Amino acid sequence: MTFQAPAALLWFLPFGGAILVLYLLKMRRRDLKVPATFLWPDRVEEIRANTLFQKLKPNWLLFLQLLALMAILLAIAKPQTQQKGLVGEVTVFVIDTSASMSATDVKPSRFFEAKRLTQEAIRSAKPSDRVAIIEAGPTPRVVSPLSSDPARQLASLETVQPTDAEGQVGEALRLASALVGGIDGARIVLMSDGDFEKVSNFSKGKAALVYRCIGEMDDNLSVSALGTAETTSGRQLFCGIKNHGSHANAGTLSLFADGKVIDSVKSPMIAPNGQWGRTIQAPAGARVFEAKLDAPDFLKSDNYAVAITDPNAALRVLLISKGNLFLERALALDPRVTLDKATEVPATELGSGGASQYDVVVFDGIPEQLVKSRGVLTFGAVGMSSPVTAKGSAAKPKFVSAEKKALLESVNLQPVFIDRQTIVAPKPNGEVLALTSVGPLVVTAQEPGKRQIFVSFEPMNSDFPLQIGFPIFVANALDFLAGGASSALLSVKTGQPFSLPTTSGGRLTMPNGETRTLKSTGATLVVRDTMMVGNYRLDVDGKSKKIYATLRSDRASNIRPEKGLDLGGGQVKASASPLRFADFWRPIALLCLMVLGAEWWLFARKS
Repeated sequence: MTFQAPAALLWFLPFGGAILVLYLLKMRRRDLKVPATFLWPDRVEEIRANTLFQKLKPNWLLFLQLLALMAILLAIAKPQTQQKGLVGEVTVFVIDTSASMSATDVKPSRFFEAKRLTQEAIRSAKPSDRVAIIEAGPTPRVVSPLSSDPARQLASLETVQPTDAEGQVGEALRLASALVGGIDGARIVLMSDGDFEKVSNFSKGKAALVYRCIGEMDDNLSVSALGTAETTSGRQLFCGIKNHGSHANAGTLSLFADGKVIDSVKSPMIAPNGQWGRTIQAPAGARVFEAKLDAPDFLKSDNYAVAITDPNAALRVLLISKGNLFLERALALDPRVTLDKATEVPATELGSGGASQYDVVVFDGIPEQLVKSRGVLTFGAVGMSSPVTAKGSAAKPKFVSAEKKALLESVNLQPVFIDRQTIVAPKPNGEVLALTSVGPLVVTAQEPGKRQIFVSFEPMNSDFPLQIGFPIFVANALDFLAGGASSALLSVKTGQPFSLPTTSGGRLTMPNGETRTLKSTGATLVVRDTMMVGNYRLDVDGKSKKIYATLRSDRASNIRPEKGLDLGGGQVKASASPLRFADFWRPIALLCLMVLGAEWWLFARKS
């Protein structure tokens, strides 16, 4: 047993001494003449005594008062004992739900072991203990706020489910610190295997950080690479397998093209941290290639990969701009887009011949140049290669009309305010799709292997970026410039949200057959539910998209449990049974009240 304030016990000497002195002192009585003293035979000794102090006599009142004083000082000293357990008086459980926590080296899995330990800790908590639960998934969330309600906490814990995605443990820890970092004696309990990115910019504040490491072994193979390449002998399909464990391992690899098996082979034994590859001839015309690995390992979510060869399923876009966050965000919303930014066109992209590393180049307020990409979108500034010629500029034009074309589908240009518009005239190959009072507003041009869109104002010279039709227009433009409609196939990383421009909602069918209704934010439909590896179907605007979600993460595939973590620059060691201090000053305070009650009763009885 220890005391939080042991110095309080020293107060027993002056206070106890004062009580003793009060019992030793004689009462000073005033003289009073009486006829005789035989009426007070028992008080003769007191009358005769003339000293300041008297002998100390046994007295129950003295004993009870000293006992009450000792109880008061013990309570103030706050005695405490060490106990083993995860829960303290104020505790936040941070539960890692990332892909590696689905490893089955701990039965039934690391995640469910973490969940079981959390449930046991909540059930063993004292009524006065306050507990909160935070889920450390792709998007951290407070599952249960700080409270002393075990029933509610256990019910909230049931909503936490494992994922096949990378988790944001650092963000979850910062959220826990913001919740209890200012409370003395609070603790943050991390339930994880330690397989996450290094955490920086984290401070636990006044709270104690406890790391409960879950996991035992690291045997795991993953599909680390899958793709196609055009060679002199035709299209080739390559697949790679990596061994992330500390023991040699092997598995059976099956390759599929548009759902049909095209190859199945057992790999040789792959050394620890080693790789093995398989290359075969890819069937002509196939658009979806899948790889499935059957191996005696502990993590299954990384045994699947997909590669889509549809040219519209992935777009490389180069934005030439001096800075436009609205346009950058609208381009990045499209899940097909890989965006690069620059202030001028790289020399390797200039010209009309040869291969380009970009599918679309966007000029924002910068004169258009002749580039190799198959699509060009220009805002405001006319160049030599533009499908229009410049005639001047005008302020605050009025909208006149727009054609019913796919580029302007679900885009209403009438309410758009334009501060300044470039006056242009279309070239012979230019087609005017929208007009204002000063001339063409949107012009398109098509040639073999080349498509162009010219918009005669800069987005920052209008309120168009604030309209719900802006991201829809950008998505329609990408479809047009890529040479067709948006691909019905899409490959995404598990847990990574993506958006589709639409004003209506959608319905997402999960790999297990469950369906979820998604609501549009007004201009976009945000999809956040691809947490599991597998095939999804998204129905929106009367069209269906097939979505393939894969893990493809070396960090998540390395399932070796980490016994020590570097969190915010400090080392934290794993603890199986951390110690907690349990106070029991409250029973002592209750004993003090009982003693004082007994002392009062005895004094009243004597009186």
